[in-house]
Amino acid sequence: MNTSTNDKRRRALIIDDDEDTRELIAALLGGIEFDCDVVSDGIAALDVQGDYDAILLDMNMPIFDGERLLEYWSLTRRDLLDRVIVLTGYSHYTRGRKLPPTFGRIAKPFEYETLTRLVQRCAEQGGSQP
Repeated sequence: MNTSTNDKRRRALIIDDDEDTRELIAALLGGIEFDCDVVSDGIAALDVQGDYDAILLDMNMPIFDGERLLEYWSLTRRDLLDRVIVLTGYSHYTRGRKLPPTFGRIAKPFEYETLTRLVQRCAEQGGSQP
């Protein structure tokens, strides 16, 4: 029997303060063979445990937002940044400040197929987009 790495389920971390959004993204990714962990705030994701193929990060969260989490990871876990897909409904959320480089970005509301394709590319390439 031929077993390839494509047979292995991939893992994603979803960081978003909106419960409905977390559940929707987890359901969409479950349909493309991802196991998902979800957290509702950047503080819960400070010390990421586990090996994730993709990390979906909402920028606008109360208390500890996505921008702060990216800044923290750029100092402590730079290796995570190439697996981060930034989710935001605000095109100018960072008020002109430059974020650390991540795999990609997607605006809310998003097209389901666009999101799943981006997550799959992130998991397959394991690095930043060209």
